Amino acid sequence: MAQSGGPTCAINATLAGCYKKAIELGFDNVYGALYGVQGLLDSKIIDLKAQIKTDEDLNRLKITPASALGSCRYKVDSEEKLAKIVEILKSYNINYFIYIGGNDSMDTVYQLSKYIEKIGEDIHVMGSPKTIDNDLFGTDHTPGFGSAAKFVANSVYEIAKDVEIYDYRTITIVEIMGRYAGWLTAAGAISKKLCNLGADLVYISEDTFEFDNLVKEINENFKRTDNILILVSEGIKDSSNNFISKTSGKKDKFGHAQLQGPSHIIRDKLKEIYDMPIRSIELNILQRCDMSFASKTDIEESFEVGEFSVECVENHSGKMVGIKRISNKPYKTEFELVDIEKVANKTKMIIPKYTDSHFQIDDEFMDYILPLIEGEIDVEYKNGIAQYFAFDKEDIVKL
Repeated sequence: MAQSGGPTCAINATLAGCYKKAIELGFDNVYGALYGVQGLLDSKIIDLKAQIKTDEDLNRLKITPASALGSCRYKVDSEEKLAKIVEILKSYNINYFIYIGGNDSMDTVYQLSKYIEKIGEDIHVMGSPKTIDNDLFGTDHTPGFGSAAKFVANSVYEIAKDVEIYDYRTITIVEIMGRYAGWLTAAGAISKKLCNLGADLVYISEDTFEFDNLVKEINENFKRTDNILILVSEGIKDSSNNFISKTSGKKDKFGHAQLQGPSHIIRDKLKEIYDMPIRSIELNILQRCDMSFASKTDIEESFEVGEFSVECVENHSGKMVGIKRISNKPYKTEFELVDIEKVANKTKMIIPKYTDSHFQIDDEFMDYILPLIEGEIDVEYKNGIAQYFAFDKEDIVKL
């Protein structure tokens, strides 16, 4: 197994589920590749059986945030690299490889499984989904999204509680992750719907953002409140399809533009118009690693996704595990296998619902998201510090 891309609160739950099922099925060896396929190419492989020694270890791994095996953003862009991965897997007698990750990781699964089929090797490759962005095709939602959505929803609610204390006008802009899909930003609007306190204006990546329209809506909102809270996705664009955020001119290994905060740009432009306190807040990486608001539904489901991945990998390759929703009330799902070519390099957008000229979530979205953020996780604390699991990354398997 290996992990890749941005971490989540639930990615280690999936790893724990994979490990538990592999032990139950009697696999001779269970390995973990450090730092995704990049580490695999460097033969940075550890023996999970030697490091997960007790049920307590497994349970701690399950509720440990971020990627315990380490991660990477590495594009496997040549047959030479694919051939080397296969060579390394064979050298360790590894017949099954599960890659836990998001869009780009599923592209790696696609490329690797296609190459292995081409050369006729008996190695099975399975994709196990995760991303806080919730933008993977082939699944109702992604492991990791529920916990991140819960964090965003509660953070926005608490920010709203803070900004309402002032008896004078203020504007607060909160920037939320989501380069191409606005699922997390939409989650930030939940408290307004449930508690009548939260975001006044919401701009998602799928929406067209125009600064002049923002000013009009701010002025309109000032007729009813002194403290305006605005949510923006990091990937909002103007009518010419240009990112509002500045770019460094650099791109990552997968060709994605490196963005630099639209909230700061909007803040500075608003300061030229309004003489009042205006602040911008980036929730930043806390969205993906804060365990205090982790969703029990998300953690348990992610664990089960890992179990299902191992159950299926013996007889399938070139697939991703998908979550199929059966009902909302009661919340019920089942797992299925999705052809990896239907997932790789695709982005699942949110369907925007509009009131006037800005995004508003509707009852259908609430029915969709509320089950995903239900339940709390018990984390053990010692001296006030959470107790998490960590692998010994120096204990590399020697051939």
